[in-house]
Amino acid sequence: MEKLLKQKGFTRILFDTIPQLALLLDPKCQVHALNRSAKAFFGYTGGGFKEASCGEVIGCVHHRDHPQGCGFSSVCPECIVRNTALDAIVGTETRRAKGKLEFLTGQAMAILVSSSPFEYNHQGYAVIVIEDISLITELEGLIPICASCKKIRDDKGYWNRVESYIEAHSEAEFTHDICPDCSEELYANMQAEIRKREKTSSV
Repeated sequence: MEKLLKQKGFTRILFDTIPQLALLLDPKCQVHALNRSAKAFFGYTGGGFKEASCGEVIGCVHHRDHPQGCGFSSVCPECIVRNTALDAIVGTETRRAKGKLEFLTGQAMAILVSSSPFEYNHQGYAVIVIEDISLITELEGLIPICASCKKIRDDKGYWNRVESYIEAHSEAEFTHDICPDCSEELYANMQAEIRKREKTSSV
């Protein structure tokens, strides 16, 4: 694996140009490589990266919970990075999952993890890509909506148009169109005229 990683060919260049955090893990969740973005994010800019457990390399808050380190904490069986990597290696297909990472620095990050398996010298590995989705707010839970006008009540008690509420609580933006039912109701005369013309032109 070391020989492969030292090559400066297209694959290594491609690995380093991925803008998200990318890691190469083995079945024991030892990290063999980080791309340029991951090195910068995790503070390995001076070339100080060495093979170690995933939790240790990324500074997971739980990798010190147990004397044996990463993989032995009570929360490790739920680790999104570990599970996605192992699922990919065992299942030999790409896996994706959403979850949360908590760091020793006290920071937390909502993440989307994609993991793709590959084999080198008869050994399975996984390339993990971690995307920070903290800025993408998800709507969840019960949302109070007016049964008549369809406005939504926010957590401060104000009633907002559906568009305003969703734009304020997610990354979604609205564009406007008109559905066939409303078009028929609002523009009945125009719709009748269009149908009349279509009938005439088809005869």
